[in-house]
Amino acid sequence: MKVYKIYDVWMALRKSGTNLFILSAVAIFICYLFDLLQVLSVILVLIFIQSVIIYRANHLYEVDQVNQTFAFPASDLENSILAIILLQPYWNLMRRKTVLLAEIENLYLDTQRWSTKQQVVTGTTAKGKTKFKQSAKKHVRYCLNVAGTFGSANLDFLSRQKRDEVRNALQQSVKNTSIDSKVSELA
Repeated sequence: MKVYKIYDVWMALRKSGTNLFILSAVAIFICYLFDLLQVLSVILVLIFIQSVIIYRANHLYEVDQVNQTFAFPASDLENSILAIILLQPYWNLMRRKTVLLAEIENLYLDTQRWSTKQQVVTGTTAKGKTKFKQSAKKHVRYCLNVAGTFGSANLDFLSRQKRDEVRNALQQSVKNTSIDSKVSELA
């Protein structure tokens, strides 16, 4: 029996870093606006601690064949208006979810590709007007959808390698013959 531990440090750093940056900027703005500078350092320490908790919750995928469990970052979607109002997806960043391997029925690979366009200044014309050029940036997000009697989870990865490592560990551990054996979504 084996315990697979797959670390996805970059995704965890992205989520915790974004939290740290945005909440710190909001806290600094509010403290300056309402003249609460005496509590700013305490608030920033609390935001740092929360960001560390977010990192710890999102940096590890663990497939434990000994205990027959799969632990991963909680990624539940909101199922009600109350969940949206209470910001449940944000609070789930600090949680992990553990399911039994026997509850996993299927795994699906998904690759999301999109591009964003923006205008970039390239200089000026002879008359002094600004010249623009259209620039496109391509984005890729690799996903693994885990479905079963527990519900489903959409696990995001920045790297195809990490997604495939988690999928392989699950495929080796789950005693379900209906799980598709292809590794690439292009196969």
